[in-house]
Amino acid sequence: MQIEIKTSNELNIDDWQSYTDSFNQVFSKSFDVNHFKNKYLNTIDNFSYHALLKNQNLVVGGFAIIPYEYYINNTIIRVGLTVDVFVKDNFRSDLMALYKMYKSIKEELVRRNIALVITNPNDAAYLYWKKLVKFNDVGNLNYYTLPIKISNVVPKLPKVLNPFSILISKILLIFSYTLAFNQKILPIRLNRANSITEKQRYTDQHKKIFIKNAFFSYRIVNESGIITCYLIDFYNINKRLKDSYSLNKAISHIITLHKIDIIIFVGKISFFQILLFKLPFKLEPRHLHFMVDIIDKDKIKDPELAYNFQNWDFGLFNYDVR
Repeated sequence: MQIEIKTSNELNIDDWQSYTDSFNQVFSKSFDVNHFKNKYLNTIDNFSYHALLKNQNLVVGGFAIIPYEYYINNTIIRVGLTVDVFVKDNFRSDLMALYKMYKSIKEELVRRNIALVITNPNDAAYLYWKKLVKFNDVGNLNYYTLPIKISNVVPKLPKVLNPFSILISKILLIFSYTLAFNQKILPIRLNRANSITEKQRYTDQHKKIFIKNAFFSYRIVNESGIITCYLIDFYNINKRLKDSYSLNKAISHIITLHKIDIIIFVGKISFFQILLFKLPFKLEPRHLHFMVDIIDKDKIKDPELAYNFQNWDFGLFNYDVR
């Protein structure tokens, strides 16, 4: 097996196809090549960066790093987001393969002026990224939920509770209209001025809604029989900040138009609100660790700022957990 480092525009037809086939096999998905092209080519560089594990010219493992621009305070830096990490079952005998791939791609990333890399491993991969690849453990993404039909979400509960949970969500909406809080500007945040960022993030399966001064986006998915609405993003258009007003508009719109069981937001809510409840860590369906690797220390003047998760504005808009 050999490791190849390529940009998306350097991938040939066989690379794209074998990459897609192997990814689908590992994760039991049915994506086509265009899915990955849309994801990897619609970036600030017009491509992403790839570490490919190959066997007889076919991709049997790899990952991509998508470039973004982030503010650290008022300075823009280039950040790489690690996505789609996989190795086919028959080629996992080399436990250092992922480490070798990352070590190989770091040189290319530094050459392309990327200063910091983010990864969001699940529990199974967490220790590998921490102990072997030497990423810094910064924190965990939080889950916030609003059960609309509680008995559909927790099957052990009697169905008679569903009307009550629907009523409670509507009462919470009424009271939330009286709130006027917004999230403060966090030191590390995505540069959203570049329109390519939204083009890369959203597909035709996402809804993007503008209502008065509020913007929000979401996607509805059937999660093992539970109709789940993932709230991707929300903010006040005038303030360009998350606030109780835009959150209220989003929740009201979703539960009025759609027959769903639960609303989930993954990320950070640092202002007072009463609509979404933080899920206890032990009840999270999948723990999402937030880890960073500073690969160009000359560009990151204050590493401790990046190592403190309280400084990051990061959530579903930045990273698709599904």
